[in-house]
Amino acid sequence: MRRLAFLICAAVVLCACGRSKTAAWGSIVLPKLDGSGSVSLASCPTPRCLAVYVAPWCHYCRAATPLIRELRRVLRSQQVESWVVVGLDREPAVREYARSFGGDTLLDLQNAIEPGGVPHFYVLDNKGAVLRQIAGLPPDPRELLAWTLQN
Repeated sequence: MRRLAFLICAAVVLCACGRSKTAAWGSIVLPKLDGSGSVSLASCPTPRCLAVYVAPWCHYCRAATPLIRELRRVLRSQQVESWVVVGLDREPAVREYARSFGGDTLLDLQNAIEPGGVPHFYVLDNKGAVLRQIAGLPPDPRELLAWTLQN
């Protein structure tokens, strides 16, 4: 019975296309882990940006960490900006997990974003409007790249 409940919960987390309560992130400014400043999510220097929201306690987020790092590397090679945002936990845990992604990781210490499920992937325009979003990971990681780059 416990296994069935776990599988149902896992399916909900992986398949949910939850809605963020934040339709436009233009007014959100988050600090960088390395202390080198803050980033306005309306300051995307490319026509679209990918923002990935993760939480320290999320096992799916932790398992996806190498995939997210690789996705960011590929997007950078295609001149698409991307951010990892870590939040939904106490500051020490947020900072510890953020180190997995590097100094440019953004910290959501005040819960400015309500992702509605983690990991959560958002494609934003250069004004901070959310163009599309998806909670969880697709079965094929290559789908994330195509989904991010689609017009």
